[in-house]
Amino acid sequence: MAAEALIVEDAYQRGYADAIADMRKKKEQRRQREQAKKARRWYFIKQKAYGLAMLAVTVLAVWATEGDITIAVITVPLGLMCLFSKKMLIVDNYYFEAEKGQTWE
Repeated sequence: MAAEALIVEDAYQRGYADAIADMRKKKEQRRQREQAKKARRWYFIKQKAYGLAMLAVTVLAVWATEGDITIAVITVPLGLMCLFSKKMLIVDNYYFEAEKGQTWE
């Protein structure tokens, strides 16, 4: 009878340890998902900022060249694309990590 109680108690402790390990594993996975989501959000915020900067540079360049809008032929479409695109257009470290892991679309 005592041997059976020890076996049951040992099984209980192993089950409890496994449950704690699973809980820690799920918590770590949740943290990693949240971190990846935050990194993706910041990437697109940076991309939109680049788009705005490109449009601002266009305005300054047109002003500096006294109305010559030749530069706008290239910079306005690029700036608008950076602002409104859901695709990753700016190549940086996050882009290569996402490309390796295929975390987008």
